[in-house]
Amino acid sequence: MAVTKYAKEDIIPIVIHILSFSTVKFAEYGYKSVLEKDMPELLSMEEDDFDVSLYFQLLLASDDDVSRAINKCIALIDQAIDTFRIMYAIDLEELYTDERIHELANQIYADLYYYADGLIEDNISSAVMELPFTAANAFFFLCKLIINQEIDAEQSMDEGFYGTGWEEFEFMDTSDNNVAVLYDLIQEILKMNIEISDIFASRE
Repeated sequence: MAVTKYAKEDIIPIVIHILSFSTVKFAEYGYKSVLEKDMPELLSMEEDDFDVSLYFQLLLASDDDVSRAINKCIALIDQAIDTFRIMYAIDLEELYTDERIHELANQIYADLYYYADGLIEDNISSAVMELPFTAANAFFFLCKLIINQEIDAEQSMDEGFYGTGWEEFEFMDTSDNNVAVLYDLIQEILKMNIEISDIFASRE
């Protein structure tokens, strides 16, 4: 896929959608982490058998260290969504039912998170440890989307935090408030990446 350019008025709605998708991703991985640790026999359940809200419910009910850390990640992303909602007076319920924006966002999201999706199939714990870094990388590309009004999400491994993106991130212009919101979120999510990795390391 070549670089894709987006209409300026679509960018923040797309960003909010991808942030929302990301909270579900964290909840899903957290849910599977709890099952792996406490109820491995339920891992084979078909996802169609229950509502996605179960991911969040189980995480909130769990007193596991990883679950609490993942809930922090979700809260950080929700805070960024709420900031954009206030900045642009967006009705989130209305936005989330916009099928056109949903589809545009979903195409980007699939490319930004494909690496994490590959890991979860092989090893849940490794995937959970990696997810905050993958998310930070995704949000870095959302910063670039805001700045350039275009994105090549398929380059997320080569031109993001897995590749050459660190220097670009370090010197990124955050004078745009939209970029600043995501920049702060990335820094907090990277801290959570270390926290979650430390939790798993302490279990060994």
